[in-house]
Amino acid sequence: MTAKLARFTAALIALAALGAMAPPILNGLARGESAVEIVWNLLRYFTILTNLVVGVIFTLLALRGRAAVSPQVQGGAMLAIVLVGLVYNLVLEPMPQPNWWSALGDDMHHFWVPLAVPLWWLGFAPHRALRFRDPLLWALYPLAYSAYCLIRATVEGTGVPYFFMDAAALGWPAAIANMGVIALAFVLAGLVAVAIDRRLPA
Repeated sequence: MTAKLARFTAALIALAALGAMAPPILNGLARGESAVEIVWNLLRYFTILTNLVVGVIFTLLALRGRAAVSPQVQGGAMLAIVLVGLVYNLVLEPMPQPNWWSALGDDMHHFWVPLAVPLWWLGFAPHRALRFRDPLLWALYPLAYSAYCLIRATVEGTGVPYFFMDAAALGWPAAIANMGVIALAFVLAGLVAVAIDRRLPA
């Protein structure tokens, strides 16, 4: 029964994470943009990339069970989507949405999925397999995203999607410091997650 519930709830999370991609894509098509242009633009955002990763991981968990994805990958994805929720709700200002389904998709990506994933991880993920060095590996994800985002902004001549990464406005030292603080917070939160993991039943 627990395994079936884990797979069912994983399917709901995957549906929420991936289904919430539909509103921005449909809105872009309605504006006359091409599908490739819309998707390429969406892939600038940490929120979209992380929800996409969560959607793929939880699709695998729903189809094949919790053993389909390693505990390290599950833990890293959980931490990344929690970061999405915390940064958006504590640091960034909510973006205005053109209609109710766009607002629903935005809420899914920034609140409901970041809330559901850690709850699923606490209740259903395999535990006592994480190591205290894992957060160092997990922190490579936001660092790699930062590099990717800055390279895209430079090559394409566009701005970065998040103000705290805007080297043109803040200066490189401040922008790099901000990204370093986020990576450090990621590591510290990861250490807390590992400590919790070691106290949960396997």
